[in-house]
Amino acid sequence: MTFSQLEFGETLAAGAVNAFVTAFFIGIVAGLIVKRYEAVHELRLQTLELEHQTRAALRATYSQLLVAQRRSRQASAQLAQAGGEKSAPELATKAGTAHDEFISLYHSLNLDASKQMWLDVRGLRKILDAMLERARRGDAAGCAKLVGKARAARQNLERSFRDRLGHEPLQERKALGEYDRGLAD
Repeated sequence: MTFSQLEFGETLAAGAVNAFVTAFFIGIVAGLIVKRYEAVHELRLQTLELEHQTRAALRATYSQLLVAQRRSRQASAQLAQAGGEKSAPELATKAGTAHDEFISLYHSLNLDASKQMWLDVRGLRKILDAMLERARRGDAAGCAKLVGKARAARQNLERSFRDRLGHEPLQERKALGEYDRGLAD
């Protein structure tokens, strides 16, 4: 029997069944699309939350690193002024401890750092290492020359940190001379 041979009621019933089946399949497809959208949206929210947590941890580590580098720099300068580790063993211990604290935070920061941040904090580390070495020898003049370089290196790190967070850098990168060399190895 063809569709044209059906009576009006039968045609109406066949049309209703057809509409029901079509609506049923459209409902299933729409439900799947909504579920997919919800899953993508949830994943996007989780990604944003993870990025927020990463940025918060990075900010906290960076803040602690700034304090540690200042303590290391100041302790090295004090040790150098006092004549080195032979003249002031207690200051040598203090400078070594401050430097170790910086190194610990240096490694923590590197876990979430961009490549440029890694290079900049590595430059800062090289300068602080050199300051501590000169301070232990009692080379006050050599240590004092590195104070400005350490500040410039810290400013370079701040610049790359702002870039990592998606903010416009506020200052130009400063040259560190010999402490810029070999940072990419």
